Amino acid sequence: VVHDVVLFTSPRKGDILIYRIPVLTYTPGGNLVAVVEGRRKSEGDIHSKIFAVRRSTDGGTCETWSPPQRLMDDSSTISSYIGTVFVDDTTATIFLMYAYCEFCPLISMMLMNSTDDGITWGRPRNITDMVGEDYAAYPGPGYGIQKKHDPAKGRLVVCGHGFHHGKGLVLLLSDDHGVTWRHGAVVPSVPFTNGTAGDFDPDECQPVELPDGSIYVVARNEKVYKKRHCKIVMRSFDGGETLPRNHTYLDGALVEPRIASGLWYHGGTMFYSGPKHDYKRQNLHIRWSHDDGKTWSSQKQIWGESAGYSTLMMPPQDTSHLYIMYERGTTNPYDEIAVTKLEISTWEGS
Repeated sequence: VVHDVVLFTSPRKGDILIYRIPVLTYTPGGNLVAVVEGRRKSEGDIHSKIFAVRRSTDGGTCETWSPPQRLMDDSSTISSYIGTVFVDDTTATIFLMYAYCEFCPLISMMLMNSTDDGITWGRPRNITDMVGEDYAAYPGPGYGIQKKHDPAKGRLVVCGHGFHHGKGLVLLLSDDHGVTWRHGAVVPSVPFTNGTAGDFDPDECQPVELPDGSIYVVARNEKVYKKRHCKIVMRSFDGGETLPRNHTYLDGALVEPRIASGLWYHGGTMFYSGPKHDYKRQNLHIRWSHDDGKTWSSQKQIWGESAGYSTLMMPPQDTSHLYIMYERGTTNPYDEIAVTKLEISTWEGS
């Protein structure tokens, strides 16, 4: 651990009860931007929230951060769900895609962006009609990708879950730098309804691109398909247009207590973060693989007590360090949200 800093502490009183859902990205200018939900009336997913953002401009040392800024403040009756942050490196634009819903069956998908390295953000715009109401989904949570390899080099790809007519997973695609969007691959739950325990139901999801241009997706196994507390893995070979069934499987090495996890790929190594427990949110580990996720050779404990959602990030200008932003506490995983900077060159086999 090079540096560890608590960015948000849940007050559990006043305007904000708890902070949840860590989202982290690098910026085109070489800085860091962290975004979270501030939940007001309930610690659960539903009810009004704010989105809070902090920036670090110390060249990646992760030691100094700006005061929290309110990026979005919904009403007392609307519930927003923080989703996915991503960077278009071609246009030097940061995007935040999120869902917006007033206890309704139809999700509105919103997109806002920053063109000044995350200092200011434009007004959100509704992209639901572009995606199609049937495929409007909850993005992420985590980050989206811009493809660096063919097929569809330059494409922006966001993974979402829980769309209109049922549950499942959908890839959202843009080929014009975020101006227009459409849905690509759709993987419905089985059965295609709000099912029961044991159903196939891919949920919160995170994509990465592999060197061959394929997209590797890891998803929360919401209904504990086949009674296995582990991740669902999928892979697309056509830029996110499809996720073939013969490349969809359960990865028994990625044990999870039904949670959103971190994923990052760089230089032949895939990193995965999540609690190493089949039903409790505790004992956060990072694992790594040198064969595109087929096997996971090594692991390292990051936090031994209560830990929840996590996300991973490696700035393009500093590939010797890996950043993890995650929920943690002593007995409650939602006590605080921290960012830890890790020197991965010292890890055996990483």
